[in-house]
Amino acid sequence: MDTPGQLILNGTEYAILRLLGRGKGGYTWLAQRGGAQYALKQLHHEPCDYYQFGDKLAAELRDYQRLAALGVPLPKLLDVDREEELLLKELLPGETIYRLALRDGVEPWHWKQVRALSHLLREAGLNIDWFPTNFMCRDGLLYYVDYECNPYMDEWSFERWGVRYWSPTPELEGYAREHGDL
Repeated sequence: MDTPGQLILNGTEYAILRLLGRGKGGYTWLAQRGGAQYALKQLHHEPCDYYQFGDKLAAELRDYQRLAALGVPLPKLLDVDREEELLLKELLPGETIYRLALRDGVEPWHWKQVRALSHLLREAGLNIDWFPTNFMCRDGLLYYVDYECNPYMDEWSFERWGVRYWSPTPELEGYAREHGDL
């Protein structure tokens, strides 16, 4: 997808600098306005073979509230444009856990925090998307930068699925090669 030059959220124009990531439900852009930078998520309706969507925007907002209420560290949701299906989020600068994992740089404190988060969510009956592109750190705290959560299923838990992508495993390296990151 080509980078749009701008996106308008509730009548306010944001310059789009580059793509930060593309997920099952949307594109996240690095956006700028008045010298400040943001993560601007634009929902898309592209088909996904392994996931069924209902109302994506309602799900994002519900999941954000649910995870925030549990105390999951998340970037703040700053604004929502329901008509354009845009979400403006606080930008967390730095590297994703994905980039750290590719060079075997996930540190003991990252592992401790992700395992504690996994326990918290399992106790609440939830899973999140444990893929390492969805995690960043700021000031020694691991943040989940996506808002997606689903009912807990053991096969999609961190311990059964996510952990395979948090270090240079064959699964992570295969994904990285497929996406041009190796």
